[in-house]
Amino acid sequence: MTAAQRLMRFPEERVLEDAAFGHGIVPSRLHALLLPVWQVEIRADVTEGEDFFLIDRFLGRGLRHGGLHTVDELATFFALDRALVAQAVRFLTAIGHVRESGGRLSLTPLGQRSVDDDIRYVVTHQDRRKLYFEALSCTPLTRAHYDQEVVTLLSGDRLSQVTRNDHYPRFTPLHVTSGFDRSALDRLKNRKDRVRFNLPLALDALESLEEQLVFLPVYLVRGQKGLLVYGQAGAGIAHDPELSELCARAPELIHSLDIEEKEDEADDRVQRAARNWLRKQEFTSVTPEQDDDGTWSVSLPAAAFGGNGLPVTRIGTYRMVGSCFFRVWCPAETPRKRALLDRLDQRLGSRRQVSRQEAEELIARLARQLDLDTPDVSQLRGGARKTGLSGLEAQLARLEKELK
Repeated sequence: MTAAQRLMRFPEERVLEDAAFGHGIVPSRLHALLLPVWQVEIRADVTEGEDFFLIDRFLGRGLRHGGLHTVDELATFFALDRALVAQAVRFLTAIGHVRESGGRLSLTPLGQRSVDDDIRYVVTHQDRRKLYFEALSCTPLTRAHYDQEVVTLLSGDRLSQVTRNDHYPRFTPLHVTSGFDRSALDRLKNRKDRVRFNLPLALDALESLEEQLVFLPVYLVRGQKGLLVYGQAGAGIAHDPELSELCARAPELIHSLDIEEKEDEADDRVQRAARNWLRKQEFTSVTPEQDDDGTWSVSLPAAAFGGNGLPVTRIGTYRMVGSCFFRVWCPAETPRKRALLDRLDQRLGSRRQVSRQEAEELIARLARQLDLDTPDVSQLRGGARKTGLSGLEAQLARLEKELK
């Protein structure tokens, strides 16, 4: 397995299909990019919210609203063991919710706010953590990019290994000429959607300790109606709306892509690659064709699919040529109908449960990809039964019952 394949655990072709048939973008290029990201280690007084333990909630309310001011009063009022209440009070004191003065207990402002909001606020002083900012505009990355089991942020030897890789896709790093804008840290304090950006409830006494440039691998699909960015967090199933918008508004990125497209003799390269592929498949009488939308395809007869030929699931799919591609097609309708059933079986047949909405969206998308009228569930179930796709037939039968 190549370094590129390990980086992106989904094929480029899946991304193209989602862009073209899920979002209506006519793709012209697919770029494998390394987006620059500022990894910023900060130190701050951090306030985070947690669920209350049941006894803590009652004791807090008793101090806030019940006119109770001692351990004995709290234990008597709630009919609790005095030792248990004393232990809970010590804990609430340790996290800054309760204070004692002259033998009387009272809530601190933090404790009062916790009771009023029904959230146990906890302050950690001098907390150290890492935050991530897309480096083209110093915009914070969303929470999904903090999952280290899924997302790879490259630096050092790992970055060198990927950029030296001789296999496709070749990832191209984008570089920035300016340093980290520290005012981006101040803007964090005013965000309302803090959870989306992996931020605590409050950051006070905030300071940056270290700023390092790392790189996030993405696929960027350029089309006639804009661009879409797909990252590891989406697993190729869905594009990243925040990164897509950020890249669309980055003039230096758009400029570099424009230059690459002007210099690249893409059409000639695609035609050569398509002819080589056709020759290997022994379709010497077929030539690549440019469709009305500017994309390239090879159109094969029905006899080319099934049996000892190509799998019917190849119909309507893309084959990559560097950052370009061509599409495998069949004008005959019968193989395309079988391709829809087989691809639907790959996606749904072995799954235990699938929602009606999910199934309908997938059926409609595959129909668009294969240039077919969208069939209803009953038609598909009959087709699955005739072709022996028992798992798919069972799924469709269950969905058919839900529709009644």
